[in-house]
Amino acid sequence: MAAVAHSRQGTPGEAIDGVTPRLVAEPTSGDMCAAALAAAARGRLSTVIRGGGTKSGWGRPVDAIDFVLSTRSLGDLLVHRDGDLTVTVGAGMPLARLNAKLAARGQWLPVDSAFDGTTIGGALATNDSGPFRHRFGTPRDLLIGITLALTDGRVVKSGGTVVKNVAGYDLGKLVTGSYGGLAVIVNATFKLLPIPAASGTVIGRYVHPIAAAKALEAIRATTLEPAAIDVQVNPRECRVFVRFASSPAATEAQIAEMSALLDGATVARGLEERALWTSHERDIWTRSGAILRVSWLPASFANAFMAIERAGVDAGAAAELAGRAGVGSGLVRIEGDEAAQIAAIQGLRAQAPAVDHVVVLRASRAVKTAVDVWGMAPSAPAAALKHAFDPAGILNAGRGPL
Repeated sequence: MAAVAHSRQGTPGEAIDGVTPRLVAEPTSGDMCAAALAAAARGRLSTVIRGGGTKSGWGRPVDAIDFVLSTRSLGDLLVHRDGDLTVTVGAGMPLARLNAKLAARGQWLPVDSAFDGTTIGGALATNDSGPFRHRFGTPRDLLIGITLALTDGRVVKSGGTVVKNVAGYDLGKLVTGSYGGLAVIVNATFKLLPIPAASGTVIGRYVHPIAAAKALEAIRATTLEPAAIDVQVNPRECRVFVRFASSPAATEAQIAEMSALLDGATVARGLEERALWTSHERDIWTRSGAILRVSWLPASFANAFMAIERAGVDAGAAAELAGRAGVGSGLVRIEGDEAAQIAAIQGLRAQAPAVDHVVVLRASRAVKTAVDVWGMAPSAPAAALKHAFDPAGILNAGRGPL
């Protein structure tokens, strides 16, 4: 096997989806990343980029991984231009740590994640987002510049004032959501926002998702400006969460108007609100079963949930949903044996367009082998892009989506 400078033998604690890598390297600079990638490409080493490891199980199953490149040592806050509301930060910086540092200047990067250890690079590579996506978008929408290490040994920059050897490409948009299949993210520059002066969440409770869907229609008909509109549906309850974050006066006025719209409305503020959203984002990951990411038309929540429920019932499985009701994206947990999970996934994919883009995030190896994780092969343009950036085809070790 070809050698990679400064690499060492992998350990079971560094396994990717249960597979221990043969070699691991932890570069401390973009140049070292690029050199490591070039050596891996020459040796045709199947390579996975790892940040905090919170999503290392996402992707198609593999039998062997030759090389893991860790971005953990690229974790510095490089430049905080607080007057311009921008920051440049290393890919290995944990998102939570970055926001803790920015808070000292009354600013934040409005990206939330269900995982404590999510890094900046990992959030970009998966385009991971949480409830604040409703108001602020995904990491892709906040990115204004990026530095990448390529498999040919180059370090390139895009955004801001410097674009080297890649004129015509918006590299940030290309690599965001590519799951490390095109390049290594070395650092990124984001636009920031002031931390809101006040925040509060109105919770509505419903006996059936159809009633919740009617409430969501009523919310869309208002002129209110929520920071998040989320829904949680399980066999026990259906809840709608509407969060406002603005000036104290504007926040309270909107909370009062929203409370009159939702059934059984209660309001959470302060530590209670923080605990509410933390639980909402993370609880689905703490329970057993397969977890899928799905999308639907925001105005068609009722049809989407009926499709989810039908797929679960037909497969003999239970289905739970948590997600962004305002933008039409969420997570579905399928509880049942492997055969039931496989049948439910196939059933959901047959429900398009009521539910679309069904991606398997967490499941057993048997389930991920039986139903393609991504649900489709890359398009011809995506395959051409992959070949242009990774001609040896080493990145992400065949786990997709590129």
